[in-house]
This record gives sequence, structure tokens and C-alpha cells, in this order.
Amino acid sequence: MNNNIQLLSAALIALPLVLALGFMLGQWFKAYRERTQTTTLMLLSEVFDHTHDGVTITDTTGTIIAVNRTFTQVTGYSEDEVVGNNPRLLSSGYHDADFYKSYWDALMNEGIWQGEIWNRRKDGEVYLEWLTCKTVKNNNNEITHFVAVFSDITEHRRQEKRLEQATENDRLTGLPNTASILRELSKKTPNVQHPWCVLLLDIDKFRLVNSSYGFAVGDQLLNNIAKRLQGCCTQGLIARHSADVFIVATPLINATEEEQLATISRLRDCISKPFSVLGRLMEFNFSVGATLWNTTDVAVNTALQEAELALHASKSRGAGQTRFYSDDLRTDQNPLAYLQGLREALGNNELALFYQPLVLATTGKIHALEVLLRWTHPVMGNVPPDHFIPLAERNGLMEPLGHWVLQQALKQYASWQKSGIAPPHIAVNVSPIEFQSEHFVGNVVAALKKYQVKPHCLELELTEGVFVQQDPSTLEKLATLSKHGINLAIDDFGTGYSSLAYLKHLPVNQLKLDRAFIQGLPENEADRAIVESTLALCKGLKMSVVAEGVENIEQANYLRSQGCDYIQGFFYGRPINQELTSKLLTDQKNDAIST
Repeated sequence: MNNNIQLLSAALIALPLVLALGFMLGQWFKAYRERTQTTTLMLLSEVFDHTHDGVTITDTTGTIIAVNRTFTQVTGYSEDEVVGNNPRLLSSGYHDADFYKSYWDALMNEGIWQGEIWNRRKDGEVYLEWLTCKTVKNNNNEITHFVAVFSDITEHRRQEKRLEQATENDRLTGLPNTASILRELSKKTPNVQHPWCVLLLDIDKFRLVNSSYGFAVGDQLLNNIAKRLQGCCTQGLIARHSADVFIVATPLINATEEEQLATISRLRDCISKPFSVLGRLMEFNFSVGATLWNTTDVAVNTALQEAELALHASKSRGAGQTRFYSDDLRTDQNPLAYLQGLREALGNNELALFYQPLVLATTGKIHALEVLLRWTHPVMGNVPPDHFIPLAERNGLMEPLGHWVLQQALKQYASWQKSGIAPPHIAVNVSPIEFQSEHFVGNVVAALKKYQVKPHCLELELTEGVFVQQDPSTLEKLATLSKHGINLAIDDFGTGYSSLAYLKHLPVNQLKLDRAFIQGLPENEADRAIVESTLALCKGLKMSVVAEGVENIEQANYLRSQGCDYIQGFFYGRPINQELTSKLLTDQKNDAIST
């Protein structure tokens, strides 16, 4: 009993303390909740004011009660100008009543509307926004507010349009590009009665415009050509296919070749008139490849491929030619097949060097080996050099091809030197296209150092055209090569230029008389006169002379009697591969030892 009374007394004494503690805890929790709510509100306010999206809050009557900072930045209106107003002040006038009815129906029935809408800024500029508007409801499921969140997508849409324009049209000329014209052509329905002529038009020697006058002038010329084509092909489709190639597709009344020729003739008449380049009138040739597209059974991209084959065939004939597609162009012998095969030849080990001896006229001993390039295609077989070398020159492959030849020739010559069987010189032909490269001299010098070949052992054979073009760059290259000790020879002399005046000003060591002047020796009086006068001229200029194309003993004896220094031709040896050449050099060395 006493214990119970004691416990009750203790509880009564502690009760005020417990009540006070409870009150204090209640006050602390209340303050904590208020602080939390304040912090949350502050965070929400920061998010509302600094989000990258514009935000508008309206009441149920559509009156704006709050906007954020992005809203004012996008629209140009300040908060004071819009609060209390209806969002209609942003209306662009681009949307009709049905648009807004659909907007409100979705909002009221589904509680949300989302889509693109055109609005107007304060300065009057119309802009496109992506808008999401949502209803806000209370616990009784009653709408109390509308919250709209939007992003200005005007610039994004402009970029899309620019991208679409870039993918559909050529940036420079504004003409449709290849993909665009193919899509447009695929919508057409050609037939035997109403076929289409699809042709490719290529500007011959266009690279010379860029190299001579600069790319800005080249761009101006392309623009002028595009405008000419648009003016003279009002019934057809035009596109820019590549750098200097345009596509023209025009409907024909009949499928006759005469009509196609007449169409191309009108096209040539239109664009062959002189163009103004830097205030000067200049004329250009155009190569044309054409095909007849007269059935939907043939895909339009196939028709374009036929035109490409015809274009390559026309360019192989020379500048300013026209070629119509025929089935034989799909064989392995067409120029396009050659070109593609040549691009792959280096990597596929299809190229090889052959060597033809150049002998001393007095002794018949090998003085030099001329390097000759050979191509063996797995399908086409042995491709003649006069087929693939011009193709390489026209299509930008001559520089890498020539560089490969020089590297391989010096590598093999260095191997022969180590074996003690190398002749005094190795002769490498240089294409004018290769010589024009700004890296040519550096590549030659670097190759000599790489394979440790003395410069005087190398002879570079260049055609007359290189020497005649006595521009500062050409003269500087020739002088640099000569200073390094490299021998320079004029190849095929007499076939290109009649003037001999340039010889005395150039660092030339050797002149090679073309086979055209050797074939008639010794009977042909005119050939004798040319050969004898050339030998006399070169003697005075202290230049050695090589006679090419010697095929019999009579020619060899006559040239030897006239003081010709070196002889080259089938009489002394045909071009042979590296293995047979090594044997030839070894035999010559053994003969020299035995004698």
C-alpha cells in the first residue's frame, strides 16, 4: 500500500515535467515542419524561376496569375504586363477556331494538351513553341488552375529546315543533289512512247580553273553553269552530281537517237557559249554520257549508272565527246571497270615493274635500265599501259602510282647494287601530272635517302611538255633536282614541240629520240636528216642522246656510225621482269669477268 502511494506521488510530481517536455517537442516539430515547408517552397520557387522552359499559371477563368523568368525572356513581356491578362495576348493569328476548340476539348476531357503552337512575341515576331498544358485539381477533383510549360523551338525548326535543304540540295549551286533528283525521277513513269534521256555532263579540265584562278573562281563558274542549265532545260530535271558533273534528265517525245542527239546538241549550244571569268571570256569543253530510260522495269539508279559508264567512255575518247550507253560498256573492258580495278591494283599486288636495257652504242653493254609499269588484272589479264596510264592521269591516281613506282625501282636497284650487278643508272619515267605535285622533289630526294642510292644513279625521264612550260615553279623544280645530282632526260623528243630554243636554258643531261624517227633508218632521207641534226645539236649542248625503238642491226650500225651515245629497243632486249633482269645483269657481270 505504501509503495503504491509513493509511486502515485512520484507520478504527480513528474506530470508537469512530462507535459512541459511534450509541449516543447510539439513546438519543435511544428517549427521543423514550417522550416521544411519554407525550404521546399524556396526550392520550388528557384526551380520555377530558373528552368529553361517557360511557365504560365492561370486560374480557372484563364487569367494569368504567375509566369517565370524564361517566359519573360522568350515572349519579351514583363511579369507586370501579363499578370491579370489572358494568354490570348500572345496569339499569332496562325491558328483557327477549330484548333483552339480541339485544344480545350483535350484539356477538359483528358486533363492535358501537348503539341506545337505558333505565338507572337511582344516585338511582333512569330515563334514556334512546344507546349504542354495541364489541369490542376484539388482533393474534390475540381479544377483550380492551369499550368502551361513551353519551349521555344523556332531555331530548332530552322536547323531542321536547313538540314533538310542541305540533304536535298547542293550547297553551292542550290540545285537538287543526286539523291533528290533520283527520288523525283522515281515518281515519273517512262515508257516507249514517252521515254526520258538521262545524261551526265562533265566540265573538261575543270581542275585547271581551280589551280589557275582559285576555288572562288571555280565556284563562280559552277554557279554560272547551273544557271545556264536551269535556263535551257525548263522541261527537265537538273542536279549537281559531283564537283564538276551535272545530271540532266529530260522527257522525249520519241525514243529515237536523232531526238536524243538534238536534245544534247541544244544543251551544248546553251552552255558552250563563253563564260566570264575574272572579266575575261573563256570557253570550256563538256563531255557527255547519256542513256535512254524508257521502262519502269529499269530502276532510275540503274539508268544513272548507265549514264556514268557512258560518261567514262566518252572521256576516254578525249575532251568534248558524247557517248550513249550500250551493253558492251558493262563488260570488264569499260573505262569505269579499269578505273575501279586500278584503284585496287596497288593493294592487291597486281602491279609489277619490268625493265628494258639501255645499252652503250659502242660496246652493247647495259648502261641503264628503264623502269616500265605493268598491270596484270585477275579477270582482264594484262592491261596495256596506254590504257591505264591516261586513266590514272585523268582521275587523280598518277601521283600515288608514280610514287609507288619510284620507291619500288630504287628498292630493287639498291638490292642489285648490294649484289654487285647493278648497271650505272636506273631510269624512271615521270608523268607531267606527277611532276606538278608540290611534293614531287621532296619525295624523290627522300626515296634516294631511304634506299641509300646515289642521286647520280637516278635518271628521271620527262616528256617535252614539262620542259617547254618554263614557269617559275617548273624551272625551280628542275634546278633543284639537278643540284642534287639527279640526271634529267627528255623523253619522246620531237613528237610534241618543234622549237629547240628551250634546250640551252635547261639542266638537261640526256635526250631520247622518239622511235618515230628511227623506224625508217637508214633508208629514209628525212629520218636521217632529223637524227643527224639532233645528234649535232646535242653534241654542241654537251647532252647525250638515246635512240629508242631500235629493232635491227642496220639501225644500230647507222646510229653507232653517227655518234649516237646509247641505244634502246627490241634488238637489244624487250622489257622483262625482275627475275629475268637479275639473270641478265649477272650474266653481263660474269662475261666481263671472263674476258
